[in-house]
Amino acid sequence: MAETPVRRDAARNRARLLVAARHIVAERGPEVPLDEIAREAGVSRTTLHRHFADREALVAAVLQGNVEEIEARARDLRERGDGATELFGHVLDVQVGTPWLAQMVAQERSGGLAELSDRTKAAFEPLMAQARAAGTVHPGVTADDVLLALPMMMAALAVDRRATDPEGLSRARRILHRGLFTTPPESR
Repeated sequence: MAETPVRRDAARNRARLLVAARHIVAERGPEVPLDEIAREAGVSRTTLHRHFADREALVAAVLQGNVEEIEARARDLRERGDGATELFGHVLDVQVGTPWLAQMVAQERSGGLAELSDRTKAAFEPLMAQARAAGTVHPGVTADDVLLALPMMMAALAVDRRATDPEGLSRARRILHRGLFTTPPESR
């Protein structure tokens, strides 16, 4: 059975919902009321639910682009000896701009979010294997450990408000880096 082509207005509404969700979720977190996302997109809540069955489906769609970018970055780093540390630093940068990302990807969830978490982990795994072979990661450290470290940074920043300044961010990065990797942390 052939798929029905998506109507232009439906595709436009979906795109508007994703733009609104990215904006509002980045600003207020993934628990923002769905009514506010629909209002920001200029559509009804019914239209929102026509495209996304629930909050998790909407958040998964928003995160899809972030995960695709992480996967592309991981592919680009596969030939580099410092690929794992570079990807870790990159994902830390991404999450400082979107702090809810690490929380959502690291949590065990069903459906789309579990798949995105698995894809993020899979992006790290070859780089972590290279790092283990090179001795640049502590023995026993896995991609799961790296994913766990991401929300740890956000928790540290939430507890220590001084850490939101550039020196605080650098300090949190160094602490996490030293816990995972054997190489000296970059100063950022």
